[in-house]
Amino acid sequence: MFLRLLVSTSTIFLSMIVGAFALALVAYNSPETLSMMLGWARDLKSVITGTGIDPKYNIWVELLLEERQLLFMFFTIGARIFLALLAAPFQSR
Repeated sequence: MFLRLLVSTSTIFLSMIVGAFALALVAYNSPETLSMMLGWARDLKSVITGTGIDPKYNIWVELLLEERQLLFMFFTIGARIFLALLAAPFQSR
């Protein structure tokens, strides 16, 4: 059980590192693509905050959710999917 916890935690940590590396790679090689993706994240934030949530909760969403965080989450999820596909042939189930 401890080994399973260690593997899942290290996978999350590794996916964050790979996601950050992919974000930096896109920023270096194609800044206009990153700018476009930031625009999409900005639009997604406005969709999330414009859903009619009670203002006492919506203000916290507006304060705590940033475009950079959404973009980093996207790259991290992409890295998790990539790592899962990469590790799938080696699973011993």
